[in-house]
Amino acid sequence: MILIFLSILLSVFSLNPTPKLCINCKFFTKSPNSDFKYGKCSLFPLEKNDLQYLVSGIKNTDYFYCSTARSQDKMCGIEGNKYEENDND
Repeated sequence: MILIFLSILLSVFSLNPTPKLCINCKFFTKSPNSDFKYGKCSLFPLEKNDLQYLVSGIKNTDYFYCSTARSQDKMCGIEGNKYEENDND
């Protein structure tokens, strides 16, 4: 009886794996004001016509917000398909 209960309990916990959090990903970059909700993903640069580069010669690369990357299946998606654990911790 105990074995049946434990097997059911294990199957329930295996259905809810730990989510892949962007703050633990090696591509996560904090916003300048250190607010995690505005963190960006360095894996997905914004493609834009950067006219400032033609003036100053300095290329400013900006990235999509993590929330945008996680909401798009062609990027990282809800499942965190491009997620890589940050080894710096």
